[in-house]
This record gives sequence, C-alpha cells and structure tokens, in this order.
Amino acid sequence: MVPPTSPMNLAELHQLGRRLTAAAASAMKDASDLGPTELLVLECLYTAGPQPVGAIAQRTGFAQSRVSTVIAALHQRRLVELAADPADRRRTVAKIAEHARAQAREARSRDAGPTLRQILPSLPEAEADAVIAALRTLNSALGEAAPGPSGGPDL
Repeated sequence: MVPPTSPMNLAELHQLGRRLTAAAASAMKDASDLGPTELLVLECLYTAGPQPVGAIAQRTGFAQSRVSTVIAALHQRRLVELAADPADRRRTVAKIAEHARAQAREARSRDAGPTLRQILPSLPEAEADAVIAALRTLNSALGEAAPGPSGGPDL
C-alpha cells in the first residue's frame, strides 16, 4: 500500500476514476437489464426532469451522439417519452415515462458500499469505512456540477 503522505499524480487519479467507473458499471449491469449509460440517462431525467439531448449530454458527460442513441433505445422500450420543446419546436425534449420512474429511483438509491468493499478486499473494515466516507465527502464537495468540456469516458 502507498503511504498516505505520498502525492497522487494525475495518471493515478485518472486510473482511480477508471476503476471506480468500471466497478459502478459492473454493479449496474448486475442490477438491471439496462446498461449503465441507459441507467444514468434515466437517472438524469428522473432528477432533472424533461430535457433536450444536449442538456442530458452536458449533465452526464456523455457524448451527445451517445445520448441520442440511448434516448432512441429508451424511447423504443417505452421508458422515455419524446415531445417537441415548447421553447423551440425544432428541438426534442426527452421525459422519463411514469412507469420507468421506479427503476430510476431504485438505481439512484442503490448503496455503493458493497461494490466499493469488493474492490477493497485487502483493507480492514474500519479502513474501508474511512475510504467510503472519504469518497462520499469528495462527491459532496464536487457537487452536482456537470463534467468539464472534456467530458469523461463514455460508458
């Protein structure tokens, strides 16, 4: 284990993000017949309400083309409803279907603790608890801000 006083370099930070993303994606696949990107788009619509594809892309950090593909698939499965944007009739707004709200609510409320503990098997329970608490604090400190212009890896 690396001593806590060693600085973390940017490559390590990037790798940490990829490992956490992979763990979350794997847990999401196990919990639903929807893929992680689909679940995250539904969760975005659940929490933020009806939005155009561009806004969903901005909030989730996924490429707009990826969000368009996911919205089309969710619409085909009747999990998302589409309508013209009242402010700009040329734009389409996606809205989570009422019967899909429970699925999004469950995805949002699922505890990440067991998933994090699986990727931290060598840590004693107290240290794993501290890491999970630190990640929760980090997430809160970062807030709900959308990713920067570079977005992030597309799931």
